[in-house]
Amino acid sequence: MSIQRVIITHPYPLDAPGGGTRTCLEIAHNLEKLGIEVILLPLMSTPPLDSDRQTIRVVSVAPNRFQYLLSGIAVAQTIRGIADRHSVDAVISWGYEAAFLPPLLRSKQIVFGMIAAMPSYTEWANRETKFRFIKRWVDEWFRWRTFKEADVVFSFSNFTKKELVSLFHLQPNRIDNTRHGIESIFSGIPRLQHIEEISNFIFYGSLAPIKGVFDVVTTLGEVARRGYRNWKLKIAGWGDEEALWQALHQCGIADQVQFLGCLNPQELVRELEWAHLAILPSQAESFGRSIAEAQAAGLPVVSYDTGSIPEIVEQGITGWLAPPKQTDRLADAVIEAMQDPQRTFQMGLAGRERVTQQFSWEKTAKAILEGIEDAKRRLS
Repeated sequence: MSIQRVIITHPYPLDAPGGGTRTCLEIAHNLEKLGIEVILLPLMSTPPLDSDRQTIRVVSVAPNRFQYLLSGIAVAQTIRGIADRHSVDAVISWGYEAAFLPPLLRSKQIVFGMIAAMPSYTEWANRETKFRFIKRWVDEWFRWRTFKEADVVFSFSNFTKKELVSLFHLQPNRIDNTRHGIESIFSGIPRLQHIEEISNFIFYGSLAPIKGVFDVVTTLGEVARRGYRNWKLKIAGWGDEEALWQALHQCGIADQVQFLGCLNPQELVRELEWAHLAILPSQAESFGRSIAEAQAAGLPVVSYDTGSIPEIVEQGITGWLAPPKQTDRLADAVIEAMQDPQRTFQMGLAGRERVTQQFSWEKTAKAILEGIEDAKRRLS
């Protein structure tokens, strides 16, 4: 069944930091390589700057000025206008921006797909707030309902698929477990054939606690207390740097840490080439893009045994996985890596081989296209 035109909505501007925006662009770009016309509908007030993705048509949708959750109204109106003028085969959405789409897409026999990329739907659903009844209603209407009404849901891990089945009682055959892609620039990073010491550590991503950056600080503070101080940590990302600096000073390791800020892919490649070990103890992941990128770069990874991470990191083979929130076990892993440089180096190469074989954007785009085709056949 031929698919010609797909609309992808996104709840953030296309220049927003984070893996979600990059993933959205990669999916769009690789669908185009398969001959699909892609229209991107990001929530952003101004048109995006020209870039290497300029072949993709972008229609910016201004966020609602009063309540961001209502931005989906403008998204639905924009898609209605496009669908009234052109044939549209599918709309793929990422989150709350799809809240007003199901009736419209059903009326026009357009496949409705959702991408499940939240780090943990269970954690979000159980998050405590003083307005818990309002939160429950908002979540149900603006977030979970779209998954329940979608014709196909794309997940990037078995972990997320199980969450969707358990929490929302989705039929497993409506969930397409699609491999996430990793850019080839990471696997092209050269690695020396022999290494004398493991001393260059890196963390990159959001500086939010859920991504584990404060766990890194506690871990390396413990490593230093045990007498291992011959190391340097670089932190790249965005968030509350002041709170992080305070934590570093409290642990007595601030002089061994360098902040890099937000990096573009080329800058990140340079820093991954510098590093010997990636410490990325995220507390929740639906995929773990930074972890897979680090492994593609030939770096062994120290992380937590939680969420989708064990689907990427093989314990004792491509990295170390500690029980969640046990920073003393993370410290054990870092010291073990430092004590055996050659084994650590070989673990990084094993991770590179595994990731480059399993994760590519071309495979991701083909899987999404097949999922759309299957859903379209069911609607016919």
